[in-house]
Amino acid sequence: MIYSNLDLLYKGQFQNLDIEVDDSTGRILQVGKIKKQGENYHNLKVIPGLIDSHTHGGDGYDFNSAKTQKDLQRVLAFYIRNGVTSVFPTVMTDSDETIKRALKMVAELAKTNPIIQGIHLEGPFLSEEFKGAQPKEFLQALDINKFNEYQEAANGLIKYITISPELPNTEQFTKDLIKQGIHVSLGHSGATFDETTVAVKEGANGFTHTMNAMKPIHQHSPSILSAATYYDKCYCELILDGIHVHPEMVLWLTHIKTYKKIVGVTDSLMSAGLPNGDYFIGSTPITVKDGDCKITGTNTRAGSTLKAIDGYKNFKKFTGLGDVEASDVWSKNVAKMLKLDNDIGTIEVGTYANFIALDENDNIVHSYIRGVKQF
Repeated sequence: MIYSNLDLLYKGQFQNLDIEVDDSTGRILQVGKIKKQGENYHNLKVIPGLIDSHTHGGDGYDFNSAKTQKDLQRVLAFYIRNGVTSVFPTVMTDSDETIKRALKMVAELAKTNPIIQGIHLEGPFLSEEFKGAQPKEFLQALDINKFNEYQEAANGLIKYITISPELPNTEQFTKDLIKQGIHVSLGHSGATFDETTVAVKEGANGFTHTMNAMKPIHQHSPSILSAATYYDKCYCELILDGIHVHPEMVLWLTHIKTYKKIVGVTDSLMSAGLPNGDYFIGSTPITVKDGDCKITGTNTRAGSTLKAIDGYKNFKKFTGLGDVEASDVWSKNVAKMLKLDNDIGTIEVGTYANFIALDENDNIVHSYIRGVKQF
């Protein structure tokens, strides 16, 4: 398949180019001026598809509580409508039974849905102090045998995990996960700088929804957030809804880390794409008012209603940066963080043909996953 006359984000700038895709593999064969004409994309800008590495659900369902594959297909359709071409369904702290059931369901879904690149396990290895919406009664100590049980249920699909580095046995647990090729991110944590450093030295290189459910910076008590800003090699997730992190703080962290180390995420819940009202995150009741999700009856924030394409727009709005930088934040950076940049995150010869076409207002006109048109 050939796509012609693209205003294509390629090698850091927009260029008028064509793409040829291998229909059998879904990978890009050529990028350039191709004599043979294909589908014409005049007046549309084409960027790499967005990657959401931290999302619990949308359009009425989440991965912990969904009962059927049809429920999960509805969530995937929600992602695709909002610019996502690669996703890491996020399973949160819950009972062992629920976690394993959710992992098995997502692993089955992944067999026929190439949008799924892996699973993000957010918990249950988290601290009580900064648990946020994670149910206290299901939090667990770091235990590699327990993780391996979860990985077996997931058929090896867990690629990303969030842990709290102040928990005992962090050093060995992190080391064991890194050996398995798992991306270790740090969050839901009141860890000190030194406790965080233990995990970073063993290979952890990310921070989960940075500045949320995390001990803040204090000049007398260096913390996990101090470490997030200090370690240049580490990536920082940001929920880019303007609620979880004030726009000026997005700009602040981008200035410190540079945009190349910022990873945009939605942390979206089942309420994403739906009106204000009462919903759940897993088994925990939440209330949404003016797009802000809180555990019902409390002031504890619990995920977002953010759509990925709106997060893309927000990053540009909050920082004054453009499509090149926003595309890195929502595509290239997370692919590099997860060592998947040979497959996704950019439009290059050899990568999967995952891209979206936008109009002049950044509204999505078309979406492609592995060269297959989604709409």
